[in-house]
Formats: sequence, structure tokens, C-alpha cells
Amino acid sequence: MARTPVAHTEVERIERQGRKHTSDLVAVEEPLQILLEHGEAHARTETLLAMTMRTPGHDCDLVAGFLYAEGVLGSIDDLISLRHCARSDTPENVVRAVLRERVVVPSRLLERNLTVTSACGVCGGRTVESLSKEGCKRVPLEKESFQPAAIRNALASLEESQPWFRHTGGTHGAALFDNTGALLLHREDVGRHNALDKLVGASLRDARPEPGDRFLVVSSRASFELVQKTVRAGFPMLVAIGAASSLAIETARRFDLTLVGFARENRFNVYSNGERIAHEASEPSFVEVEVG
Repeated sequence: MARTPVAHTEVERIERQGRKHTSDLVAVEEPLQILLEHGEAHARTETLLAMTMRTPGHDCDLVAGFLYAEGVLGSIDDLISLRHCARSDTPENVVRAVLRERVVVPSRLLERNLTVTSACGVCGGRTVESLSKEGCKRVPLEKESFQPAAIRNALASLEESQPWFRHTGGTHGAALFDNTGALLLHREDVGRHNALDKLVGASLRDARPEPGDRFLVVSSRASFELVQKTVRAGFPMLVAIGAASSLAIETARRFDLTLVGFARENRFNVYSNGERIAHEASEPSFVEVEVG
């Protein structure tokens, strides 16, 4: 039986006028196991790679994005199949990824059983230096790639892309926009990292064009892990509704990512590589008068 992302619950609501029993909608949070089948044909191995707490829905996108962010996948072609595991007691909460023989799973992932909560990423598993060693490249820097109006347009449509949030107030959103601020793709989850993994995974599985003229918007703060996932996916700009952490800023500068925080329709902070954002034409401040 498929899980739903939103559920009803009983609640006692207390107000100044009194209290009453009623019902409310909440975001569902459940565990998802990620199984890997990998190795040479004569010695295939099945490994329980990780367990994450997530909101059910777009599970295969989540796993694809997670595997890509962790360096297991170089492209979607590294996967033979990706589906819920029918032979599990709870197939809706287990996804099995079958890798091609050529794929080598990083040893750091096999050495420990990862538990990823909806509150944080794989804590302590990465440093800024390690990203370079694992193949993360600087994002090509093209000046004035985006207009401020594109960011404003994206922010105006962000809430529309979060139906689960509108019902529950309990999910984070991640959305992909083109360089005009038009919405291309969106995903939600109780975990901000999961929401971005779902978005990146969906983009990979849909074989979308190169990410150079697209940017990401997240409804949360900008943490190191979100910047790392953005750099790994090759998107040139990450816009966050909340604050940016010091390590997120350091990483963005290291890899030439444009990082925007405290984004509102009337203002936003740019922490790195602001040259990607064009200057808007100012209103004329004087009248030119011909002297005859």
C-alpha cells in the first residue's frame, strides 16, 4: 500500500477563548532504506547503504539524487534499475538500486552504515577539501547570467510549488528555475536535504539539459550540505529563503557558486560570485539638456 505525504491527526487547539478538539493535517515522516546491488558479475553484492527519514513520495528521485550527491553515480547511465523492493516486508519503504558493473562504490560509504535524519545530512562525512578530491569541479562563471527579476519571479512562484507545505506547514521545498525565473521542477520533503536530493534525482532521471542556465531555490537556510549538493549537480546559483552558514559561504566561494540568502522579493543577500547577477538599469537621475 502506497504511503501518503500528508496525514490527518487529532489535535487539541488552545486559544484565548478556550480549547477544542479538532483535526489537523501533518507531513508524514517515515524511514526509507536504500539497498545497493553492486560489484562485478561474478561477485555481485547487496549492501544496505543508508536509511533516511523522509516524506513518502518521489522515493526513486530521492535515492538517485542521494547516490549522485555521494559520488556513487556519475550519471544516470550508471544505474541498471531503481525501484521499490518487492521482496521486502515493507516494500514502500525500501528502494533497491542496481548499479552497473563498472561503478565503484566509495569505500567510505561501505565502511559505515549511514543513518540520515530529516534534520541533517551525512554529518561529518565531508570537508571542503574532500569535495575536490571526489571530483567536484568549480562551476563555470559567466557574468550577468541572471537578472534580479528572475530571482524575484522564482520567489513569487515558490509557494505555489509547495502544496504539501500549504496543507501542513511542515515540509521544505526545492525548486528548479530557468534564467527567466520560470518554474521547471519542484520537490518537497520534511528534510531540506531530501527535498534537494529529490529535485536533483528527478532532473537526472528526466535527462534534463545542462544546468548552466538554471538555478535552484530552497525554502530553508543554506547549509554546507545543500551547497555541496548544488556544486556536485553543476548548478551555478543557489537561492535560499533563510540564512547561509559560514561553511556554506566558504564552499560556495571555493567552487564559484553564486550563493544568495535571506531572499525576499524586495531584497536578498549575495554571499559569493555576485557578478553572475546583472545590475538593473537605474531610473534616470538627471535630465540631459542640450546647450545650444
